[in-house]
Amino acid sequence: MEPVVAKSFPVALDQPQKAQLGHDPEQRGWGRWAFLATVALVVTGSFAWGVYQARHSPRDLAFVIVTYDLVAVLCCCLAKQIVLRRDDPEAAPERRRVRIVVRVVSLALAVIIAARVSFAMPDLRLRIAVLVISGVGVGLSFYFFAREDAGRQTDNEPLLKASPERRV
Repeated sequence: MEPVVAKSFPVALDQPQKAQLGHDPEQRGWGRWAFLATVALVVTGSFAWGVYQARHSPRDLAFVIVTYDLVAVLCCCLAKQIVLRRDDPEAAPERRRVRIVVRVVSLALAVIIAARVSFAMPDLRLRIAVLVISGVGVGLSFYFFAREDAGRQTDNEPLLKASPERRV
């Protein structure tokens, strides 16, 4: 009796499957770079427009410049984190450092935006509410980051002890 799967999909099981459209790096190379270049141009254009609008207010100008710089650093760190492979044990310390930098930069960006939004609020109670909510978000982020690191350390210890290289 032939399995139902073989009847539904007449593909030989011993033949290697072709890469799906969009999953082959050679097929999507130029499209990916075009998308990234377009995004970079839009972000840079938005930054230039923000600098132009904030040219008379030093506080607004500093906010726009620092926010743009943090977004650029965050994009670079995320790209580096993608480049570092998970299966490379030699890259683990660098991957951890990049993860920490991504967390710090994203939290700094969140705090700066929350501070700017709180300054725009007309009422003191709304300012305090914005700062409290952003503080809770930062606290939860640190909690989950510490919890994730604690889980990774306990998960990796049995693997290291059970590896055959350590049984010398």
